[in-house]
Amino acid sequence: MSRVGGSFRDPDGFVFEHEGGIYRALSAPEAAILAELDRGGHLRRWAEEGLAVGTAFVPPGPLADTLSALYPGMPAFLAHERLPIVTYPCEWSPAMLADAALLTLRLQEELLGLGLSLKDATAYNVQFRRGRPVFIDLSSVEKPARLDMWHALGQFYRMFLYPLLLARHAGGDLRGYFLANLDGRTTLQVGQAFSRFRRWSPSLLLDLGLPYHMERRIRNAPAATHPVSAAPGNPDIQRATLGRLAAKIGKLASSFRADTVWGDYVRTCSYDGTAERSKKETVAAFLRTAAPRTVLDLGCNTGDYSAIAAGAGAEVLAADFDISAIDQLYRRIRADKSHPAITPLVLDIANPTPGFGFMNRERPPFLERVGCDCVMALALLHHLLVGANFTLEMVRDLFAALARRHLILEFVPPSDPMFRKLVEFRQDLHAGLTPEAVLGALAPAFAPLESRPVAHSPRTLYLLERR
Repeated sequence: MSRVGGSFRDPDGFVFEHEGGIYRALSAPEAAILAELDRGGHLRRWAEEGLAVGTAFVPPGPLADTLSALYPGMPAFLAHERLPIVTYPCEWSPAMLADAALLTLRLQEELLGLGLSLKDATAYNVQFRRGRPVFIDLSSVEKPARLDMWHALGQFYRMFLYPLLLARHAGGDLRGYFLANLDGRTTLQVGQAFSRFRRWSPSLLLDLGLPYHMERRIRNAPAATHPVSAAPGNPDIQRATLGRLAAKIGKLASSFRADTVWGDYVRTCSYDGTAERSKKETVAAFLRTAAPRTVLDLGCNTGDYSAIAAGAGAEVLAADFDISAIDQLYRRIRADKSHPAITPLVLDIANPTPGFGFMNRERPPFLERVGCDCVMALALLHHLLVGANFTLEMVRDLFAALARRHLILEFVPPSDPMFRKLVEFRQDLHAGLTPEAVLGALAPAFAPLESRPVAHSPRTLYLLERR
């Protein structure tokens, strides 16, 4: 049994693990709200529609008695579906963050029709499963004092709208935004990224210009106490705000185009048609041999080989540092009606997501959250050696920390055009790099099982097994 580090801020519930299951302890008021939703069939329907994670109350019996003994004073418990991987907003592309925002707005609108609301609107309440967002924090549902206004609207701006505005209009980076600001940036901080003229433009006026102006005026004013009206208010007022925000976020997501170095790698790489077919056939053959349940595709680009791994029956985490490539992959997965088992991730494996939040344990680091049966490192090794200045021994230790059973590695010789492109204008320290040197450095952790050359290419693919 262990309590989840990121689940401590809500007094009405927290998440913990017990004997391989994911559970949520509920306070009496929260249990009453969710029990009513359960009786109305909403929890089941939300799970079936992919709106929320699969959830059910733990019925009376030995398990409920055990959980009550572990957490006395908590009258009810939920059992949640276990998701294959936990990711954070700093690891999402703009299209992913936008879809997480739209999911939050949709759930808030549904709750509004039931006289309920979300007490918070943090992006950490959403996870991605097979390329689609799913809401996970059901204990954030409350019965609000008023229905015409959303108490969590300010947090929604900080966690969704503002980072999307910065990404679209100011070249903002989601990694930097969320790692440096656990609850997002304030209106005053975001407003300073735009000129006065830009803040008052029609597209930013309601959501940034006016709020920025008002906060600057009142920040030094004495605090005032205003009684809260007992009247519930007209929910149509809030619905109008939710609809406007949904339209704005959809427009922001569709207009995002990142100008990146590797976003068009598939078009510009040095493979011809024969080489590409050969590589795909070999990767598929290696996956059949390894038969992994989970695959981490490092440097996945737009996900062609992630799709091969998913087609082989694996749950795939597709990671690349290039935002444009991951955005393209995510949009492709989202449009695929077969729901491929691929979760995209914006990640620089040479500088992976650290632990952050309370005591740096609230959100565990990437290397603790992820461990897969098989790691695919296709056309990646030379990037780690040249771009990150890793030694072969460092590469070995990194792969060994991530791969439980197998490694599929592509060796790109220093004579390859893409290798030459990396060392351009640099001191070439890897001119003598050979397959033997690579396999020798990997040998303490990995044993080679099979190798195949890529046709019409100087490259070679290796299947290795953990020792």
